[in-house]
Amino acid sequence: MNKSLYWYWMCNIKGIGQKKTAKLLDCFGDPEGVWRASEKDLSNVAILRTNDIKKIIESRDEESINIGYKRLQERNIKFITIDDKEYPPQLKNIYDPPFGIYNKGILPNEKKLKIAIVGARKCTSYGKEMAKYFARELANLGVEVISGLARGIDAYAHQGAIEGKGKTYSVLGNGLNICYPQENISLFMEVEKQGGIISEYNLDVKPNPSHFPLRNRIISGLSDGILVIEAAKKSGSLITAEISLEQGREVFALPGRITDKLSEGTNEIIKMGGKMVTSIEDILEEFQYIMPKYERIEEKIENKLKLLDKNEKMVYACLSLEPKYIDEIANELKIEIQKVNHLLFILEIKGLIKQLPNKYFIINV
Repeated sequence: MNKSLYWYWMCNIKGIGQKKTAKLLDCFGDPEGVWRASEKDLSNVAILRTNDIKKIIESRDEESINIGYKRLQERNIKFITIDDKEYPPQLKNIYDPPFGIYNKGILPNEKKLKIAIVGARKCTSYGKEMAKYFARELANLGVEVISGLARGIDAYAHQGAIEGKGKTYSVLGNGLNICYPQENISLFMEVEKQGGIISEYNLDVKPNPSHFPLRNRIISGLSDGILVIEAAKKSGSLITAEISLEQGREVFALPGRITDKLSEGTNEIIKMGGKMVTSIEDILEEFQYIMPKYERIEEKIENKLKLLDKNEKMVYACLSLEPKYIDEIANELKIEIQKVNHLLFILEIKGLIKQLPNKYFIINV
């Protein structure tokens, strides 16, 4: 077998996790050394139990190893080991880096600024718009966006980066032949085209709750900084933020109202020393990033208002990123519902607002 096959075998011995793999490599030098170690040699490794030694010896099946590796090649999945030059340097320097990763598409560019965007699965419309906005604007400036393809903020961050014509990468907690959640399959394929999909888990490994905290260390490890948009006080996003601080990464959070459950986590991050973010510049200035002249969101809104007549301005000023029902708009402005409906239609045609299901409206940033 060649070096890659030995590594592939080493990373897929059932029951042998990161710590035991690290100890084996420390004792025997490399995966080939572990392969050639006798039962007696293995019994001298204090961390191994009798059952571990049995599993290592039984896993030495060249035919099944070759079949498994060929399945990767047939699916255009690259298996990259910590010894390979293609392995991301930033990831190599974290505590407990994966010894091998699987990749479809490409890997993040080590010369580019990379920002992870994570947050609540059950996010609000405001969180959705902000995730897309920050990801889109960062991508427009050449910043690469990393997330986890989960429902909610993760998915909207990927969508925003794709809209911004930039690179985006998903880190999964399962094998690369499984899309989880299944509803994100179209997004999964888009991310593969416009960046890459990454996992430390082999084909057919199903998503498991224990995988996601481990997945989070890779999201953070691949990034220069992490932005949290909406998170409950006890959530995976907070775990990712804590991991990022431990890894020496910059941590950013979008502030929220103190009465909102999904703001408790982000406000807590800010109290812990994370940087409060209200604009793209708040992120970029931490990396001394030389950026072109950039329109802040407030400036964009001001420029849009110049295009509107008096009645259109009234309706536009009534809206925000919080969804508002058409009847509520009419009552607030004391305008007939038919006229409000017409004005909303005009604003939507101009691309200034968005209509949500059931006649709710928000501004379009």
